[in-house]
Amino acid sequence: MAPVPPGRDLPIAPPLTKFPLPPQWMTIRSTQDWRKAGRFEKDLSKDCAARRFRELMPMRFRAFFKGEVLGVAFGHGLNLHDPQKKADRKLIYLFRNGNSTACTVQSMTNEDARVLNDAQPDPKTGAYKKG
Repeated sequence: MAPVPPGRDLPIAPPLTKFPLPPQWMTIRSTQDWRKAGRFEKDLSKDCAARRFRELMPMRFRAFFKGEVLGVAFGHGLNLHDPQKKADRKLIYLFRNGNSTACTVQSMTNEDARVLNDAQPDPKTGAYKKG
């Protein structure tokens, strides 16, 4: 799949959906603020704004933080466009405004994601409990 060239026809925000997002795409759910998730990556944020470090498919994987949805990509290459190989294979990358020049990137480990994941699925049904 070829990357989307920058231009006026890029979406400003993810499209509104009538139905909830598929649960397999929602990788992190937290009632905390997104700024507490991981570490801010200044250099990667600059590369994201220049479209050199970005998600392959914006919002394919999502993280929900206190009313804000961020895109997720994985350092080992899943949903990540990283031609300069700047990603750490052990990290998870969160993209806020990932399809704009105001893109910010935060990195976190799997341990951080487990701590932030407030809503755990019910073991019997697999559905998330509403808080």
